[in-house]
Amino acid sequence: MNYDEFNTEYAKVLDKIKSGRSTWSELSGHVTRLRQATAGITVPVERTQVDHDLAALSQMVDMSRRTNDKEDVWTVTSEAIRRASSQEGSVADRIARIDAAISDIAALANRNPDERDALMQSTSTLRILHSSLQSSLHAEEAEAAAAAR
Repeated sequence: MNYDEFNTEYAKVLDKIKSGRSTWSELSGHVTRLRQATAGITVPVERTQVDHDLAALSQMVDMSRRTNDKEDVWTVTSEAIRRASSQEGSVADRIARIDAAISDIAALANRNPDERDALMQSTSTLRILHSSLQSSLHAEEAEAAAAAR
């Protein structure tokens, strides 16, 4: 499995989580199969991203097993990550969606103190993506300024 195939499968697992129709054991099985299928991804940057994403999925699956009766933290987190991960729109739009998702997850964490650490850890991939997009935005702005001279 290559990195692009991983991203496709990762999105499918997030969809299953969001739907709420998969059992904890089914979700766990999907994550295990995904982990095994990505063993051949060895490019350091891709490997790091895959490891972060798989860790986040594992935490979400664990949260789904322990879902709080008051609020389905798993579905809310999954939806926030999916929205933030969309590649649609400008870099600035994408950064705004990531900021909103991180804020949504932080608010969810504050309402669910037993899940706070796991929820905040689930934002790590979003924070990495945010940083990368910020760098891209700064580069675009610098290029535009240079072209305007």
